[in-house]
Amino acid sequence: MLMGRNPDTATTTHPALVYAVSKLASQAGGKVVIGDSPGGPYTRAMLERGYRLCGFTDAAKSCGATLNIDTTAKIISFPQGNICKAFNLITPWHETDCYISLCKCKTHAMTGFTGAVKNNFGLIPGLEKPGFHMRYPDVEEFSTMLVDLCRCASPDFTIMDAVVGMEGDGPSGGSPRQIGLTIASDNPFALDAIAVKAIGFTSDEAWTLKKSLEMGACPAETQTVGDDVIFPVVENFKRAKSHDVTPTRGLPGFIRKPIDRIAQPHPVVMQDKCVGCGECAMSCPAKTIKIIDGKANIDRTKCIRCFCCQEMCRPKAIKIKTLRLFSL
Repeated sequence: MLMGRNPDTATTTHPALVYAVSKLASQAGGKVVIGDSPGGPYTRAMLERGYRLCGFTDAAKSCGATLNIDTTAKIISFPQGNICKAFNLITPWHETDCYISLCKCKTHAMTGFTGAVKNNFGLIPGLEKPGFHMRYPDVEEFSTMLVDLCRCASPDFTIMDAVVGMEGDGPSGGSPRQIGLTIASDNPFALDAIAVKAIGFTSDEAWTLKKSLEMGACPAETQTVGDDVIFPVVENFKRAKSHDVTPTRGLPGFIRKPIDRIAQPHPVVMQDKCVGCGECAMSCPAKTIKIIDGKANIDRTKCIRCFCCQEMCRPKAIKIKTLRLFSL
């Protein structure tokens, strides 16, 4: 549940899947609690609003599930982490006997792809998320942290809503795209490998998959059972504009950095669409956004290109800009 938004936008997991899984778990004798920590303040009011807008409130009522409104969190040590040795996770995760993760198949402005692995970032309390972007501003480090988090959270089962995914400037600013799949696995890393293959991406275009393969968390080979699937399932699935298209990787830092400041994709506020709500400024880890005369303004010299602002912008007033020379 990235944010409270109509499920038709393909921003969040569809409530039909939430309902179906919750009903089956309840029929099996489980006491079902639906929970998440979206971006922004982790408060009861924000949770209730998000649940309602995403259709989770009605889904819970229909199957007798409980919606989590506990906004506390607890630290869990994870000494085997590659880059992060402890995480502060929301309390429902600590209290569950069986953790089922329901994710969405989408592109992502920073990591290229978001699915089973990155879904566990929803266990981090809302406004603590920007702190991880500041600690790990490099996409490779951030993705390594996400793999550590997934290993720590260790979902018992993961189901991906890929019936309608999001292409383009995901995870919130893209467009819905029919894929026609529901993918499930007890291994979230293997699930992502199948999903990435289904939309025609390579592991180099999905940073969490790339790092999970390098770290040995994802098996080198995966196989599917169930319906026969011909890969890729969809053709020409649009990448985010922030997809790394500059030719500077591998160059010395003193050469690469000034070129990247000019050439790398970066967020730009469309002033005519900006409503001055401040969500982008609140979510910005580098605190480089200010609301001036009722409009958001980004200090590009301090921007770390995490694209949290674009991700959390409800009116889609922040676009990703790329120099034409480097987008050919």
